[in-house]
Amino acid sequence: MFSKKSILFASAVGVVAGALGFGLVRFALLPPVEHVHFHANWAVWLNGERVDFSADRYMEEVSACATDVEMTGPARVHLHENNPDVVHVHDDGVTWGHLLQNLGWAIGPDWILTDQFQLFKAGDGAHLTFIMGGMNVFPAYDRLIRPGDRLLISFGSEPVEELIGDRFPTVANNAPEYDVSFDPAGCSGQAPETLGERFRRAFWM
Repeated sequence: MFSKKSILFASAVGVVAGALGFGLVRFALLPPVEHVHFHANWAVWLNGERVDFSADRYMEEVSACATDVEMTGPARVHLHENNPDVVHVHDDGVTWGHLLQNLGWAIGPDWILTDQFQLFKAGDGAHLTFIMGGMNVFPAYDRLIRPGDRLLISFGSEPVEELIGDRFPTVANNAPEYDVSFDPAGCSGQAPETLGERFRRAFWM
C-alpha cells in the first residue's frame, strides 16, 4: 500500500518529467526565429536638387538597435552610418512614409514636407512623382518597402520621361549587397539564435 506522501511525490516527478519531455520535444522541433532584415535604395529630389540625407540627424544610432524590446519608430526603418542611399528595414509593414516620418519629414499623395517645415505641394505645373524600379507609380508614400526596392521621389515640373531617363539612374542599386553583408546595427537580423535563447523559447522562459 502506497502512502499518500509517496503518491504525491510520484505525481510531482511525473509532472516534472512530462514537462521536461514536452520541452525537449519543442526544443528539437522549434523552427528557427526569422528576423525581418533587408534593404532598399532611394533618392529624393526637390525642384531639380537632390536632397542630402547624409547628416547625422538623419542617422539611427547603432546602440539604439535593441533586440529585447518590441521595435517601434526609427528602429523599424532607418538610415545608418551617414549613408543616405541605403534604407534598413527591420520590421514588417513598413512604408516609405514611415521612413520619411522617422527622418522628421512628412509626405502625402501630392505634397512633401521637409524637416525644416518647407512644404512642396502640387500646383502651377509642379507635381510629386514616384518612380519605382524605373516605372511611374502612384501613390508610393504609403507603399510597403520591399527588399531591393529602388525608389525615386521627385517634386518639380520635369516630365515623367525625363525623370525615368535622367533622374532615376541616380538612385543607388546596391541594396542586395547589404542583405548579405554585416550590419553593425542588425537588430538581431544578422545574429543567429543562441542555444540559450532557443532553450528559453522551448520552455517559455
